[in-house]
Amino acid sequence: MHSHANLSDVTADQIRKHRTRLGLNREQLAEECARLGAPELTYAAITNIETGRRDKDGKRRREVTIDELMTFAYALGVPPMLLMLPLGSIDTVPSPARWGGLHPHYLWRWITGEEPPAYRGEDGKTYADGSNIGSDAGPDRLEIWQRVSVPAEVYRSLQTTQAALTKASNDHHFAQARHGEDAKQTRAARGVYLDRLQEFAAVLNEMTELGLRIPACRPKWVNDMRQFEMLSRPEAVQIFEPKNEEGGE
Repeated sequence: MHSHANLSDVTADQIRKHRTRLGLNREQLAEECARLGAPELTYAAITNIETGRRDKDGKRRREVTIDELMTFAYALGVPPMLLMLPLGSIDTVPSPARWGGLHPHYLWRWITGEEPPAYRGEDGKTYADGSNIGSDAGPDRLEIWQRVSVPAEVYRSLQTTQAALTKASNDHHFAQARHGEDAKQTRAARGVYLDRLQEFAAVLNEMTELGLRIPACRPKWVNDMRQFEMLSRPEAVQIFEPKNEEGGE
């Protein structure tokens, strides 16, 4: 295994590791990549990537692009970020840039918008980077991150509230079927459902304010949110209509 000079080296090691784990040779991986629509990832290209061949200046002859990272991840059945940030395999992520030397899990959380841009200090500790972008008079890097990372936070809230609403909706349906519409258990379950629905609607309203695309939702949820006037812009929330079995609309 060659030294990790950059992220392409880390990714190349992981490609080779997972290819070997699956019992594939480079030619077979190239065939799989071609089948997935990336014929440019030939046997020769994969060889150059995995071996990390350098030119006379020590620069990699073949880096791994973002598109190729995604293709390799799909071909090998591995989460893309695990190819680039192999948790449990390396202690620091190599890079000549300021953020280099951080633990891969911190970089993982930075990529997903959970942690701010940071750097490793001379004392080995990780510090949020509040330096200015471009010049001393430029925008504060940390303040910019706090503003632009909002969609990532909102989508995490969307996932959390949707999961809670799904459970509450299922519990209410079960209570109706088992105890009847007017039973105490059903009324309690409906109350919980409406609370979770309100929380879900609040996230959708925030997405509307931010100009984010709102995913289509279950018909009952949309109808109930509209009925109880939970939505700031009811027309912005569409009903999910799955395609039929033949693939038509």
